[in-house]
Amino acid sequence: MKPSQPNARYYLGIDPGRDKTGLALVREDGVLRSQQVVRTSSLRSSIRGFLDERLASGNVWSLHRVLAGIIIGNGTNSGPVCDLVKELFPSVPVHEIGEAHSTEEARRLYWKIPPPQGLRRLLPLGLQVPPVPLDGYAAVVQVRRYLAALAEQEEIKKEEMRT
Repeated sequence: MKPSQPNARYYLGIDPGRDKTGLALVREDGVLRSQQVVRTSSLRSSIRGFLDERLASGNVWSLHRVLAGIIIGNGTNSGPVCDLVKELFPSVPVHEIGEAHSTEEARRLYWKIPPPQGLRRLLPLGLQVPPVPLDGYAAVVQVRRYLAALAEQEEIKKEEMRT
């Protein structure tokens, strides 16, 4: 599968956990391309497979053209995952970001993407439990937080240049 936009750049979001890890591919404008939950024990091969399937990148160097950065949540198991990612993709920038309340945001995001159907739409979302693990959506949340922080930094720089 080729990227949907020819010159699009993406961020790989990773929400590391003890047993399972969320992966998300998010376009630099914040649009979700794909998300998946994988077993942490097979993370090395899962990351490569996830990116190869979605970006059709034949090697690390072509991947570098499309992948703008890797964003990792700084919670459980982030140290070993960060080391692994730096080993797999030495030329791609890696950034850690806070995970505080990312699960709650991931739950809200989940219900926005496939809204509840049938009788479920009558129940308040706060009372519903998503039927799938939210780790992939938490990875999306972390990338969007990073992008928001980048935009805020750019705005501050512009403001400083005006004064």
